[in-house]
Amino acid sequence: MDEKEIFSVKEEEKSLLRPCNFAQENGNRIARDRLADAARTPDNRITESENEVHLEQSYSHVVKLSKLLHHEISKLGRISGENQHVIRSMQEKIAQLKKHNQILEEQLQDCQARILRSSPVPVLSDATVLADFSRIRETLSNWVEELPEICEDFADHLFAAFSELSLDSHVSKDTNSYPQGPLAVQSELLMHLVFCRLSKGLFEVLVPGISPSDNDLLDGLREGLLSLQSKNSRLASDLFSHLLTLLDFENVSGGSSNIIEAYVASQKYQKGVDNECFEIIADLDDFFWWIDFECDVNWDSKMATLSTNILEPAVSLATKMSCSPAQYMWNWYGEAYFPQRVVRKYHLKHFTVQDARTHNRVSLANLALLDDETPLGELLVIISPALFRRGTHGSRDVQIEKAVVLIRARDDLPILKRSEDRPSMHPHVVVQVP
Repeated sequence: MDEKEIFSVKEEEKSLLRPCNFAQENGNRIARDRLADAARTPDNRITESENEVHLEQSYSHVVKLSKLLHHEISKLGRISGENQHVIRSMQEKIAQLKKHNQILEEQLQDCQARILRSSPVPVLSDATVLADFSRIRETLSNWVEELPEICEDFADHLFAAFSELSLDSHVSKDTNSYPQGPLAVQSELLMHLVFCRLSKGLFEVLVPGISPSDNDLLDGLREGLLSLQSKNSRLASDLFSHLLTLLDFENVSGGSSNIIEAYVASQKYQKGVDNECFEIIADLDDFFWWIDFECDVNWDSKMATLSTNILEPAVSLATKMSCSPAQYMWNWYGEAYFPQRVVRKYHLKHFTVQDARTHNRVSLANLALLDDETPLGELLVIISPALFRRGTHGSRDVQIEKAVVLIRARDDLPILKRSEDRPSMHPHVVVQVP
């Protein structure tokens, strides 16, 4: 046989063997399946069934927990809503209690203030009055000196303000009299205006903040009671009590028969003081609004400082002076005391005199060789008045503080030292009183 025939015979043999191999593979697969069935024991089948039961039970438990959780959340929501209502109610009650507590505190402070005002007033010494007044005046001086420079002439506005505020002016209206113009002495001029407005409502009345009608009424009652008391103290006491009822004043402790103390202890006094301080601030705020300063001024802060550091101490001092058994007098003197507005050497004994150019005090010691009638200069401004305690039983009045005046000093007085420094407008002066 050749090679082709031999190859053909082998291919036929392979084709005959393939069915036998397939049958064998199929038999092997069947045998494996039977072995697997034989390996699946009854115990294994029971375990699978139990797992299915456990899964069903777990699912059911989760469903119950979910429902319970939803119920608890709903319950918490209701409780939270109720608590919010309770909290709001408590907050409202707390706010009401705080408001009530604030009212009680204000009433307590008012009672304490009235008790202090109605307590017997200790006798004021001249030294105490001088110290308090000097402190107020010095603070006011610093307050005006801290203002910025004014940009343009304000003399006309200043003069008009005195008329609008019904104030007595003690300022020279001849602007040519000022050696360097009114702007060079703006602090002194402003000091004079502010003090005049403050003095009008606090110092130059019977009681700070009192209305003109009440001032006249109390003044007449006081004089009448003093006169009656010296003749018949019992009748004066009965009349005093009756007057307190008619005037709706509250009585004062210690059995005092001082009509001024009774007024100061009343709510009418406090209302009058509050109203007067408010009007002082409003008047000054309106005045300064029209002035053009070199830089802006925080007027809210400036006026708050004026109220706290100047008005409140001034009210306190004025009230103590009003309630004191002693009587006091302010004296501006006026131009009549300076004929032709000439300030002479003898004026230095009664006034604190300042030079407009240097802003320094003119010292009497530097003028010892001059005659008392020697003219020193021209009067420009009476910055602040003198303060006296009235004498009793015919005795002389006692000067507590001198008036402060500003002059245009003569150029031919070489003993007047010139300085570029600007000391305080009101150096402390110790006044020897007889």
